[in-house]
Amino acid sequence: MISREPPPSRAARVLLVLQCGVALYAIATAFSASWTARWVQDDAYVSFRYADNFVRGAGLVYNPGQRVEGYSNFLWTMLSAVPLALGHDDPLPFMHVAGAVLWWGCYALLLAFSIRLWRRGIWAAPLAIVAVAQHWSFNMWFLSGMETPLVAFLLTLMLFCFSFDPRKHPTSLFFASLAGVLLTMTRADGVIAMAGIAAAGVFLYRWRIVDRRHWRVYLLAPALPVLLLWLPYTLWRIAYYGSFFPNTYYAKVAYLPYYARGWEYLAKYLSVYGLAPFLAFVAAGAAVAVGGMQRRFLVSAAVVLSLLSFYVVRLGGDFMEWRFVVPQTGVLYLAIVTGASLLAMRLAARLRPADGTGRDRTWGWTGGAFVAIWLTWTTTTAMPDYGTSIVPGQELIGSLRRYGDRGGFNWHAVGKLFDDVLPPNVTIATTSAGIIPFFCDRPCLDLHGLTDPEIARAPVPVEQRGRMGHEHWLEDRHQIRARGVDILLQWADPSPYPRALVTPMHEGFETVSVQLPDGRYVDFLILNPSAIDRDALARDPRVVFFGQAPVADKNVFHSVASQFADHEVVDGLDLESPDSERLHSYEEFYPSDRPEMHIYHTKFLRYAPPLQDTMFEDSGRRIYLAARWKVHGVDPSRDLIVVGRHDHTGAALYDIEINGRTTGAVLETRNSAEELWSEVSARVEHKYLAPGTNEIRITRSSPGESDAEWYHFWFLQPPAPPSSVP
Repeated sequence: MISREPPPSRAARVLLVLQCGVALYAIATAFSASWTARWVQDDAYVSFRYADNFVRGAGLVYNPGQRVEGYSNFLWTMLSAVPLALGHDDPLPFMHVAGAVLWWGCYALLLAFSIRLWRRGIWAAPLAIVAVAQHWSFNMWFLSGMETPLVAFLLTLMLFCFSFDPRKHPTSLFFASLAGVLLTMTRADGVIAMAGIAAAGVFLYRWRIVDRRHWRVYLLAPALPVLLLWLPYTLWRIAYYGSFFPNTYYAKVAYLPYYARGWEYLAKYLSVYGLAPFLAFVAAGAAVAVGGMQRRFLVSAAVVLSLLSFYVVRLGGDFMEWRFVVPQTGVLYLAIVTGASLLAMRLAARLRPADGTGRDRTWGWTGGAFVAIWLTWTTTTAMPDYGTSIVPGQELIGSLRRYGDRGGFNWHAVGKLFDDVLPPNVTIATTSAGIIPFFCDRPCLDLHGLTDPEIARAPVPVEQRGRMGHEHWLEDRHQIRARGVDILLQWADPSPYPRALVTPMHEGFETVSVQLPDGRYVDFLILNPSAIDRDALARDPRVVFFGQAPVADKNVFHSVASQFADHEVVDGLDLESPDSERLHSYEEFYPSDRPEMHIYHTKFLRYAPPLQDTMFEDSGRRIYLAARWKVHGVDPSRDLIVVGRHDHTGAALYDIEINGRTTGAVLETRNSAEELWSEVSARVEHKYLAPGTNEIRITRSSPGESDAEWYHFWFLQPPAPPSSVP
């Protein structure tokens, strides 16, 4: 006998409309902000490159002629082939739109889910969506170019279909299974969710499965998608790529458990978003639910989310911001509010058993609404501390997005530039296997092994586990060359100057710099000179080689050289040179509230006119408070001239002490509109000096947050007066 729910009251209907209105407003606001901030994660272009080769007839491969399953998101990869087949050069805009459609689809499912729960007495269910809309990571991953939106949508759809009663809806288990199979074809770990939904089905329907009157609904229907879709797909994968597990399984060392790191990853996520106290509502709600949709939903959600969490812990987490846990956020939040509402209703029934269903639901709404508001508050207030609450080795979206952003690394422009500059017949190698190789259309060796089985299957000792997803890394340049690589694009980090100018050829490897349209430079390394027409490359005005322009000696000063031409240099301190700092007993003093403030830079700059042709690279540091060191070889009968090189990035005053005595001498740096090398000097009277070694201390006396940076100090003395002859 199927129980029927009493019809909701007019007040309950009004409450539903108001809550849905608030939820829709929260969704629309979150979408507007997230769409404006849409971004791309570099790995998305790994799938796009597979799709591009597929459209061009080379097969579903990363490099033509090499069948390696270096992706684990088949359906998303095939979806990205659509814009490429339509003639688009870049599938990202289309995939952003696809992510937006899935965004609204996922929220529509959650809203429909909550309305169904409302009809069964969980009146506060729509408020869970308000909390989900405040979840930064969940929303931002929909517009990343990655497969995460399809994963979140299919996971939600699977649990939504499973929540229907098979006695009223005989196809519900079929569609739940179909969504689960599509989920496994979107991301390989979807098989964990499939196992969870199967376990929940066995637990809830164990007697009906073996009943010959019901086996078609409870056994055959959910088995059909597995037999007709997943099995043929898996057999094709094995036949095409020659392995049951994708290459990503080996590249990311998924076969070795890493529970310590995985638990830290999961615990930190729960801590950042304040979710740990809420998990009890899901478990307790599943325990007290006696039947109906609420029990099907809470039991299946508890089992599926628990198995997925265990998998993430066993795997050791991920280096991308909560990517493996955010797809569950929507159903988790809905389960939390549902469980809290059920607990409040059961409590009301125990305290006032004669009050009736309406009073119980009022209690349920009160408890569920309180938890939903609490959950919204903890999710929203997670943002201020978000930048610091991360797992070591993990990158936040703010860091991940810089590789594709124009104001950041801008790898789209880098890939197009390399495609334009490099000969068409070369093989490249890189650690960033997505954006750059997609646009620089050359055979590519991924140095992290994502698309290379030889690197991916190299053993990783348990005691040498490293950064998540990057534990394989071929770094030896000789081995890379032996793999047939001509050009090494190790890491494209745009620089304001061409590093090739200051990098001579070493062991036959030559550094080359190329200028981007925005004026910055990126570098690559020639591993195989025979594959490169160097003369043709040198004719390109954007290309810079070592020695192409004169580079001055950084160990001498230039802008004040004429002023002190007759002075003797008795000593010099080269900042950021360990040997020089050790020789001079260099010590820096930091503010008490910032004891680890070591800010240093390496820059390639030129001087202001008329020395604009004098340029070089130097390394230095920001002396925020004070520093002291020893100066050797001083003659106490002559004044001491202190010359310091700075980079014109900030204005500041530094008082000079010698041997603990204030001298009245001051070093003053000045700011300028353009970042340039400059040198300033100060004279210390000889009365403060001791013979031989002296201790000097400079202390910043100017207020404010000046960014003055020092690179080199020289210590000069004027020529000794001629000795008098009697």
